[in-house]
Amino acid sequence: MAPHAQHNAQRFAKSSEHPADYNKDNYPHFTHDLSASLNSHASNMQEPLRVHVERVVRQYFAMLGDEAPTDLYELILKQIEEPLLAVVLEQTRGNQTKCAQILGLNRGTLRKKLKTYDLM
Repeated sequence: MAPHAQHNAQRFAKSSEHPADYNKDNYPHFTHDLSASLNSHASNMQEPLRVHVERVVRQYFAMLGDEAPTDLYELILKQIEEPLLAVVLEQTRGNQTKCAQILGLNRGTLRKKLKTYDLM
């Protein structure tokens, strides 16, 4: 990956807060420009998740300019998967069996993912 694309991918992937600490008023976004853009769309909370994901991916490509990203699928998947796991685990009060059932995962698979994101 080109240095510029790698730098942007790292900025895109990092978050200074744990997903369980989400506060919609001060959640750190990927960049200031992206934050402003997302906040301008925050008033329409009825949009499906796929619309938000599409918007962020388009903005990511715009931010990269001519640079081609690599491993984009894994990058996006991690950005969605970690908070999903954290919130469902929180809602089940740490009950991994219930969490796995809600997510439609095998409990062993869930445990592996929780370890990956240091959620155990």
